[in-house]
Amino acid sequence: MIKLLLFFTLPFMGGKEEYQVLVALGCSAPRGVQNGYREMLAEEVLPRLSEKLLNASLRLTLAPVTGRSYTAPIRVLETPDALNTPRFKLERFKKTFHQEALKAFDGLRQRAIAECTRGTEIVAALKAAGERARGKGRILLLVHGFEQSELVNLYDYTLKLERPEVRRKLLERVRQKLGLPNLKDQEVCFAGLTAGDDRNANARLTTSIRAFWEELVQASGGRLVGYGASPRVCGFW
Repeated sequence: MIKLLLFFTLPFMGGKEEYQVLVALGCSAPRGVQNGYREMLAEEVLPRLSEKLLNASLRLTLAPVTGRSYTAPIRVLETPDALNTPRFKLERFKKTFHQEALKAFDGLRQRAIAECTRGTEIVAALKAAGERARGKGRILLLVHGFEQSELVNLYDYTLKLERPEVRRKLLERVRQKLGLPNLKDQEVCFAGLTAGDDRNANARLTTSIRAFWEELVQASGGRLVGYGASPRVCGFW
């Protein structure tokens, strides 16, 4: 049985490849969108990670993006030491990894629905992810792209986000109110984006939203390695 623990109970272990998957859940995304994210996790993300665990030790952190992302519960799954585990045991573990990861995701989803809070705190989710990081890592966000919080409301179509000075002011507001995430040595990918499906989200707005996230990740010391509708755009597989 795969070891599944809350992060704060997990002892420090080195030598793990770090992956964090942050998913918009609860009130942060419609049920149909959440179902799409689960499908992406099952069909695109976990198969790639399952192949990696035969040659590398992984630490996978799952966390919801909600109206209270900074304090949202998380789940951590660790794979055996690939260098010191017989191949047949790794193959056997590989069969359970996928199932246990989806079980953990479903548990987080159920809790996010039960504790549903309005808003979508993507910045806070990134800040929490940066604090959890133990060195070089990869952060995948399955989100619709719209931050809607006290910090930033990207649903405001009058925001004029296409203007660089507006984005600079928003980043300064994040810096003063919450503090920029610490994304040093982190590769970040935004996938599962649905903003383009919003009838009010024109090309100028969606392009401006991408510019905002690129600038926030860069200002936070990270590197954006993908941005699109599917995890296939991520450059860290």
